[in-house]
Parts: sequence; C-alpha cells; structure tokens
Amino acid sequence: MSFGSPFSMELAKEFVEFINKACTPFHAVEVISSWLLEAGYKRLNEGEPWPSISVGDRYFVTRNDSSLVAFSVGGKFEPANGVKIVGAHTDSPNLALKPRTRVDKGEYQGIAVQCYGGGLWHTWFDRDLTVAGRVFLSRTKLEKRLVNLKRPIVRIPSLAIHLQTAQEREGFAPNKEKHLVPIIATEISGALNGDDDKRHSFHLMKLISEALGCLPEEIVDYDLSVIDTQPATIGGAFDEFIFAPRLDNLISCFCGIKALLQTDKSLDTENMIRMVCLFDNEEIGSETSQGAGGTLVPDLIEHIIASKTLRATLVANSFLLSVDGAHALHPNYKDKHEENHRPLLHRGPVIKYNANMRYATNGATASIVKSIAKEALVPVQEFCVRNDSSCGSTIGPILSSLSGIRTVDIGNPMLSMHSVREMCGTTDISYLTNFIEAFFTNYDKHVISS
Repeated sequence: MSFGSPFSMELAKEFVEFINKACTPFHAVEVISSWLLEAGYKRLNEGEPWPSISVGDRYFVTRNDSSLVAFSVGGKFEPANGVKIVGAHTDSPNLALKPRTRVDKGEYQGIAVQCYGGGLWHTWFDRDLTVAGRVFLSRTKLEKRLVNLKRPIVRIPSLAIHLQTAQEREGFAPNKEKHLVPIIATEISGALNGDDDKRHSFHLMKLISEALGCLPEEIVDYDLSVIDTQPATIGGAFDEFIFAPRLDNLISCFCGIKALLQTDKSLDTENMIRMVCLFDNEEIGSETSQGAGGTLVPDLIEHIIASKTLRATLVANSFLLSVDGAHALHPNYKDKHEENHRPLLHRGPVIKYNANMRYATNGATASIVKSIAKEALVPVQEFCVRNDSSCGSTIGPILSSLSGIRTVDIGNPMLSMHSVREMCGTTDISYLTNFIEAFFTNYDKHVISS
C-alpha cells in the first residue's frame, strides 16, 4: 500500500532518482543543466557577451559548476513588472578532502578530510562511504571532470563500547580532527601495492584515476567529498517516507526546477520573469562568488535591465521565495519545538518566522504565500523557534538585503536535518512543487493593494 495520490508518489520516485544522481553540488548542477537543455533552455556563459534577453525565451547560467540560475521571460514582460524568484541551495554538510589526503594511522591508512558545514558528524560513523566531486587534470591543457566512485571504499569505525569509559558511553563526542578519519586500507596492503606517495592516499588517487581514465600524476587538484553510498529510497509501512542524504536542500532545488519547467506552457501570457536560483555554499555562510552572498543575482538583474530607474521599479515589483528545509516535529523530542508551531510531515510547506530576522518573512510576504497556497489548495504550516533556542538562517535574509526584493522563507518539513541520512514525507514533494507552480502562474493575483 502506498501513501498519497499516484501523482505525488510518481514525483517522489522521480525525486529519489534525482537525489541519487546529485551526489555533490557539481553533479546536481550537471543533472539540472541536462534537464534545461532538453527542455530548450539556452545556456549562457558569464565569460562571453550575452545576447539581448528576449521575451518568450528561456535561459540558464552556471557559476563554478556548483550554482545555477534558470529563468524564463514572459511573453508580455516589461522590466517594470518585476521578477518572481525561487532561491535554494545545492550544498549539504559533508566531509571534504584536504589538499593532502594521506593519513598514516600506524597499522591503517586513512584519508584526510575537513568538516564542511554543521553536520551531525556522529551519523557518519560506521557508514559505507565513497568519494565524489570535481577533479582537474593536466593533459595537453587543463581539464575538469566529475567523478563518483560509487562503491564503498572508506569507513569511519566507531569505538567498541567495551573500550569506552563510562563518560564516553554517556555522551558520544568525537574529536573532529582525530576521530573523523575515514579508513581506506591497512598498512600492509599499501606496502604490497607499491604505496610510495608521501602527499596523497595512493589507493584513493589510483581509484580516481582509473575511474577517469587518466594517470594519477595527471590529477592537479580537486573539489572532492566523502559521501554515503546507500541510495535514497522510499520507505515506511505505507511508503510515505523518503530516507535519503542531502534532502536539505535538494528537495527545494528539485521542486523549484520542476515547477519552472511545468509552467513554461503558460509563458506566452506571463508579464514577469520566472527565475530559479540554486546557490552553493549556504551551509558555510554563502559568502562566496557562487553563494547567495555573491553577485550572481545582481549581475543577472543588470543584464536584464540597464536603467537604474527601471531597476528600482523592477526590484520593488519582484518577489522572492527562499526555500530551504524546515524542522518537522520530532516524535521523541517534542519539547524542542514551540508548542504552537510544530510542523508535521504531509501537511505542506512551512512558513518560517523569526523576530530577529534570521528568516526574511514578515506579515506582508507571509500573507502573499498564504493567499497563493489557499487558491492552489496547498496546505501551509508555520514555524518559529522557542525563545530559549537558537535559530538557524537561510539565504533569504542575505538575498533580501543584497537585492532589496521582498522575501519570504518557506520550506518542506523534515527530520534528522544535517544527518548523513534525513527523512521527509512523500506527499510534501508534490505540495511544494504545486505551490511553486502556483506562485509562478498566479502571483499577480495576490499582490497586496496599496
């Protein structure tokens, strides 16, 4: 027995397929780029002169291979009408490889990693792990290639309970430098296989070079991460859950792009621009060229319109959905949620509020979301943290202050956020996609009158 409508299950299965391919931000952008090209979108290159942006046309641009902006120009677009934007991020907490990967652990050999973002690092222990990302090769010229080794090659073993102190048993607090070292081989295996590389893990470089069809010495540098090999899947007694890595925030990337593509059929009558911005580096603060704190959105607005006077009007008439994961009520830790703001799975997107503006939502922007959702028959929920709890943030406040565009923070509810494997509801994928579709097609009907 399955949970939800056939449409919601079909979309959930499509999302699971996507997340299994999108193992790093580079792979996510590659997959989404292929969708856009197949749908007829024109790829723009930041390093080349851009053509004039034409009404009725559709475009996309990438930066650093890890962030992407796709937009479609309404058939009746005028710059003063504004832009409808969905913002999300492609990155998730992970273990990134250090520049020198070799780690000698006596009888074992490990690979050197750095903690990227705020992961629940204890969940990475005793997992079957591999390596994926972007590699740069030196041949007749510099080349870049994506790689995913796929099979389990490293593991971070936990310490047996019999060897732990009473204090260690009470609270697992691994040292991130000493204890988060993935093991790739034994010392004797390295010696038997000719390991004489003092800089890198010989075994790792050999596996990567074999996957890419190159020599180990041709590898100049890389942006590689350790990832879990267990595929995303649909589960639960009624197939109502998705168990997967990187739900935060590939859910929003998937739903945003799907909604953009599905609404292209009504582009002829559209009087605004529809845009989806997928940024990298949200998990570490967004202050990079490919992050939300970079110039990608301001640069795009300048390409669309050169007049400063018209730019101000365009910004004033634009609206931004910052879409990122929301904390669902945890059944075993209910006291961690404010008692009147407890999002649940299968109840639709969550509007996120914070009086200190850790989220960009205010009464005006939330009202527009609620009005659109009501007409689209999409349920929405509300969330704010307890006063005695810290509050995370999103790209919403960053983009709002950088661009001046009215912004609301929303997102799908999930459990185990920042774990190596997270959990969400199958029906919420279709709820969020349907809501974003309604935002793209019906926003102008819900603008607050002066």
